[in-house]
Amino acid sequence: MTTPVTFFRSIPIEVPFRMILTRLGYHSGKTVLSGRQREKLEETIAESFALCEAQGCWRRIPIVEKRNDEIVLPEGMVLKSRSLAELLKDSFAVVLMASTVGPAIVEAASDAIARGDGATAVILDAVGGQSADAAMNWVNEFVRRQVSRSAERLTVHRFSPGFGDFSLENQNLFYSLLELDRLGLTLTSRSMLVPEKSVTAVAGIEQSFPSVPIV
Repeated sequence: MTTPVTFFRSIPIEVPFRMILTRLGYHSGKTVLSGRQREKLEETIAESFALCEAQGCWRRIPIVEKRNDEIVLPEGMVLKSRSLAELLKDSFAVVLMASTVGPAIVEAASDAIARGDGATAVILDAVGGQSADAAMNWVNEFVRRQVSRSAERLTVHRFSPGFGDFSLENQNLFYSLLELDRLGLTLTSRSMLVPEKSVTAVAGIEQSFPSVPIV
């Protein structure tokens, strides 16, 4: 059964500080920062994170047919990817998910570049990207708990358009099925989401069988 889209207008994520540092190329034990440098970095990260407005959504859709490189959904809609088909080989439904942190942090990064402050722009970009990923992780975990109540489970991994052989063109289907315009998102002619710090993904739903104790 296809469910309506569930929207989260405010996702309670924390600053993904460690992942932001990793994205910035920080290596514990190797990267040396003075006390003032670290204080300034943490301050800029906090200010950048304050610009993030994490939102998201998800929707459950049954799988009608599986082929070697296609997942067929109702009404003839198709997700094309051999790798995705392999991931979903034991799934009978998919979950489409999306997250975004809004336009403010993207605009702030553009402003920083315009005034020649490349260092701040790089931090803003890292904070925006990792915060969008953190919001996606939150949505994924929410859905995992929901389906587990029905003796079902999500696939361990998820795929995003643009990953491997799962082409970015699939983004058009995500945009339509998840009603992403309701989150203020738009789609470019090249299937890129706007605001930039937005993520979509698909995971599979499998039957979860209780473990049988060995006698």
